[in-house]
Amino acid sequence: MTVVSAPEAAAATNVALGKPTTGSASCVPDESPAKAVNGSVSGGNTDKWCSYAGTKFLQVDLGAPVTIGQFVVRHAGAGGESADMNTRAFTIQVSTNGTSFTDAVTVTDNAANVSTHDIAATSARYVRLSVTQAEQGGDGTARIYEFEVYDTGGGQQPPGNLALNRPATGSAACAASEGPEKAVNGSVSGGNSDKWCSSASTKFLQVDLQANRTVGGAIIRHAGAGGESASYNTAAFTIQVSTNGTSFTTVATVSGNTANVTRHTWTQRSARYVRLNVSDPTARIYEFEVYLDPPPVGGDPGTCHPDAPPTLSDYISDHAAQMTRVSCNADAAVYFDPALLALPPGQTAWAPGFVTDVWRHYRETYGACAVDRPLPAPIGPGCVRFGHPKPLIAFFHQDRYHGGTVANRFDEFSGFRNTIDVGDNGWSSSNETLRDVITHEECHIVEGASQGVHESPAFGEIWGDSKWAEICQYDFYRRTGRTADATRVFNQYTNNRDDLPQGARQAAWFRDWFHPLYTETGSDMKFMERFFGLLNQYFPKRQENNNRNLIYTRRMNAGEFVHFMSGAVGRDLSSMAEKAFNSGFNRAQFDQARATFPQITY
Repeated sequence: MTVVSAPEAAAATNVALGKPTTGSASCVPDESPAKAVNGSVSGGNTDKWCSYAGTKFLQVDLGAPVTIGQFVVRHAGAGGESADMNTRAFTIQVSTNGTSFTDAVTVTDNAANVSTHDIAATSARYVRLSVTQAEQGGDGTARIYEFEVYDTGGGQQPPGNLALNRPATGSAACAASEGPEKAVNGSVSGGNSDKWCSSASTKFLQVDLQANRTVGGAIIRHAGAGGESASYNTAAFTIQVSTNGTSFTTVATVSGNTANVTRHTWTQRSARYVRLNVSDPTARIYEFEVYLDPPPVGGDPGTCHPDAPPTLSDYISDHAAQMTRVSCNADAAVYFDPALLALPPGQTAWAPGFVTDVWRHYRETYGACAVDRPLPAPIGPGCVRFGHPKPLIAFFHQDRYHGGTVANRFDEFSGFRNTIDVGDNGWSSSNETLRDVITHEECHIVEGASQGVHESPAFGEIWGDSKWAEICQYDFYRRTGRTADATRVFNQYTNNRDDLPQGARQAAWFRDWFHPLYTETGSDMKFMERFFGLLNQYFPKRQENNNRNLIYTRRMNAGEFVHFMSGAVGRDLSSMAEKAFNSGFNRAQFDQARATFPQITY
């Protein structure tokens, strides 16, 4: 049996720091749940979460399953207030789904300014602090200056292959150079000895992940993956997991395999040890990889977001097609329908990376928020970095559902996910229309889901569907170095004419409005980010989704549009609007907008 030493584990990390929080009603707006995870206790008496509600609770969404080992609660005394106000009785609960919670800590007699609570390693995404006696005498008011949640060491669960370079043991090797460590070294290209090989009567390979991790899938690279004959590929084997190295649970059973590389998925569970048991006469394993999330189809996975399952039913426009995840990372997941899966991989390989590039660019470009309103689960967190906490979902179809449509984080039917849905019959990297549809649909998510507010007041009568997307797309192509696409759409959009806003005649939106403002303000999209921010601050809104978020009450008229755009750019654009939009611009509406929204100045 061979044991490979591993690096020393890193210190535990406060995985609650800066994460989305919700809670019972705050004493005052400045004492919101977010103050309990901001990493500070020295900002004065308002640097805390405070609540005197009948039921007092504070809940943190860690964003993904994390193996937790400790909690630290900093009570009133830690922030400089009287120790008499320290929380006396409370419970800390954990959950993987935000619905079913399990008690992890129960305290009935705390008097300390800071209390520390160790627990057995537990996987959870949501952590809730429920206060039952808020002060030393009577129920009183809850005052929590900081609520810290620590993992079991090494920070949040590592991304990618959890078995990579971890300690490995196994049955006797065929040769000293073919020990268990070769199956977790991240390589299959080092020749025939770059594998674990065993001909023992009982053949097994076991990896110690060094902490309880949430695991849900594996990739095994058999003999053929290392250049040997496919006849040597492992035919029969099982995969087992364990939290203690003694009691193992079988999560995958395989017989009759002939593939060079196999992919295995199971319901996510906590495990520290993962074991491969081989029934063949000789085991030849070039790589044994273990993942938090089931790996995508084809190739190596990135760090899949927990909200991107291996399969999904397409929920857009009642399509109801069964979709298979082909690519994923922490930011985006791409799903193909069966017809698209059947195409040669080389024809579609460009799409996942392109989707992610577009999404990351938009998220960073339009991610700031003029007014940050924390949003409760499942929508959360707030409007900063609006692409979080869930990934973008892209549903792609071959020869059906042509064109594109979207859902966003405020749509319950989509599971509160930002989603694009695109169909075409010419999937290839040379298809300019497909690139434009993908970028266009993701622009819709920006206007309908950024700033923590649902919908777009300018959609429809002002810029239709949607003239602003032209400058949005052009900026993406230009600023990500896609020069040919940038030049192509610049020429196309410069020649476009539309009868928008309502009443206009042959208005040249790109030529006479958006592109001049783009170049005037520095050739980036900060002026549009400011425009969406002004809408967030001042345009009429109402509550929806059981008061989880706001939605714009109505569409805007052309005068209001020009007034808000003037505020975003910093100068009066009414004369420019008269030339660009001709009869679509109404100066009386503009003057009325200035009176209705006097907060917008320029």
